[in-house]
Amino acid sequence: MNEELRYPIGKFKNNADHTPDNIKNYLQELKQLPDKLNRICSGLSDVQMGKTYREGAWNVKQLIHHIGESHLNAYIRVKLAITEDNPVIKPYLENPWVFTKENEILHPEVSLKLIEGIHLKMVTLFENLEEDDWKKTYMHPQYNRTFSLMDIAALYSWHGNHHLAHIQIALS
Repeated sequence: MNEELRYPIGKFKNNADHTPDNIKNYLQELKQLPDKLNRICSGLSDVQMGKTYREGAWNVKQLIHHIGESHLNAYIRVKLAITEDNPVIKPYLENPWVFTKENEILHPEVSLKLIEGIHLKMVTLFENLEEDDWKKTYMHPQYNRTFSLMDIAALYSWHGNHHLAHIQIALS
């Protein structure tokens, strides 16, 4: 499998030393993602929505729905970490989620609106954390690993841009 197509911006690398500048950059990327997606996806035809960035990959429509669902889960996990003491979160199977009937029926515009709302809430939440809140965590049982809110901001900043690059490749 072509790694450049699978990871066009590179694999996620968690920087354990999340500096204030790093966090500021993560939040800026999260803030900008909805506009970037709206610009690139505005007015796409059904044919364009059906394009993939590599054989066997999700198409543009599925990628948009996936970003919405993934970032919705991320927001809920952040809220759990803030309101509970290192909660164990519920993993989900991304591929079956992408292939649920509503994702087949609904226009991706629905998920683009979801992404706008979720990112507004998530960024506002992150921007108003106290310094110690950034160290709050949740446990991900699938990876048997604890993630801090700093890790999550970094991961979803990367995740959005990762799939944005997939969409750009599919449409090029």
